Amino acid sequence: MWLFDIIKNGTLVDNQSYLVNQGILTNRRLGESIALSTKSKGQWTYPHNDESAIWHFLNSVSRDVEKTLNDNIADALILFNDEDYEHNTDGGFIGVTGTDARNFNLNTGNLIGFVKRGDYSLKISSRFGDAFLQYIIADADGFLELENIGGESHADGYEWLLAYLWNIKFKRAYRLGLPKTYITKNDRISRVRGTIDAVDYFRNKTSGKYLCSYREHSYDSPATSLFIKAYEAVEQYSFCQRTRNVYNAFLTANQGVKRSRQEILRTPYFTNPFYNDYNVLIDLSKQVINQQGSDFDSQHDSSAFFFDISMLFEYFIRKLIKRDGVRLLSKFERRYEIPAGALGSYMRKLEPDLVFESDGGLYVFDVKYKAFDPQFGVKREDLFQLHTYIGQYGNGASIKGCGFVYPISEDRWAALNLDKTQGLISDVVRQQGQDIPFHVLFLKIPDNTSLDFNRLMSEQCRMFIDTIQSRILIKEKIAAWA
Repeated sequence: MWLFDIIKNGTLVDNQSYLVNQGILTNRRLGESIALSTKSKGQWTYPHNDESAIWHFLNSVSRDVEKTLNDNIADALILFNDEDYEHNTDGGFIGVTGTDARNFNLNTGNLIGFVKRGDYSLKISSRFGDAFLQYIIADADGFLELENIGGESHADGYEWLLAYLWNIKFKRAYRLGLPKTYITKNDRISRVRGTIDAVDYFRNKTSGKYLCSYREHSYDSPATSLFIKAYEAVEQYSFCQRTRNVYNAFLTANQGVKRSRQEILRTPYFTNPFYNDYNVLIDLSKQVINQQGSDFDSQHDSSAFFFDISMLFEYFIRKLIKRDGVRLLSKFERRYEIPAGALGSYMRKLEPDLVFESDGGLYVFDVKYKAFDPQFGVKREDLFQLHTYIGQYGNGASIKGCGFVYPISEDRWAALNLDKTQGLISDVVRQQGQDIPFHVLFLKIPDNTSLDFNRLMSEQCRMFIDTIQSRILIKEKIAAWA
């Protein structure tokens, strides 16, 4: 198998390390090693067997993506623009070290997506599969459709995922109704409305009509044209057929008005906060129309899309817990800052992923999309960070529990025998003279190939919430009654 094909066909997934030694690719998740094909002596050079070009491509992608993420993260990542939803990945897209295309190490992190440059492309997929991505996006926004939506995954990139994100936001925004804006009209009418043109009145007072300037609501706006254009860019995907009626409503509101591409892409936000969901859609619509991600050079055939899967997963977990009625604090509701030892006045912010209240106390958890190590448990730096969180939050409230949330595959769940503990590992940490329950909680992700994935995933989410209620929160209630 050619390395050219491996890097573009979705074989590489997030949070993994791939080692190529003397042309042999190994990875724990892949199981059997893969012997990479090599150009034979005298064979013509083509893109698929040009090892030096592939090696240059991998290194330049690693370098350029990292630079783009550091310099302009708002344009480099496809974001939801939600106040509780932010990029939190320190690492880049890939990390590459080694000497050549037959001897190197490639590490992936929490970013998924693809990069295409000329003849070469690189795709990093979710280790839990595309059905998992579709589920957590749709369910978090309240639009989960339990029937299978069809295979929209394409080996050459993640354009379908941008379209899927857009379609979900399109449905969500439309719950507010068609967006209305005020427009100024100048018209000669028989009754005075708005302000009257006095000069025109004296010139034409016998006509019985008045030239008036007035404002009225209108459904037609550049945003309407923008959404129509964006839908037409993604309508080939089967899941977009479910929003055809919404598209038709916008077509009617648009009244056949034609606007240039430049005018559409200059569409401003709605100033009325009621239409904030439409402002999110405006951003995504411009990205859809531009096929915007991160263009690293001036070549027309160079494109990229990146998604922080850890951010998606955290957002999904927050929505799950909120829907269950638990009082979940905004990430910025009770923000703490600690001195950083800087020469100036810089303070470092403390923002745990989950802080929820129950029985007069706080529970502090972090959501980790990274792979869990059963031998050594939670990573050292993550544990230190959690202790800092509970130390600061414990200054102002009683800490009733703390810990981490991890996704885990069905196979790994079975191998670790997590059915026995309902996906929970519990212990105690001691801080400020208090014993604090410490938990590592797992959400089991069903096999991505299951035809009944959405139903199975829904059941696992319900079990996950039941575990929180029965194994984490209930202990404090029992202690209080004792």
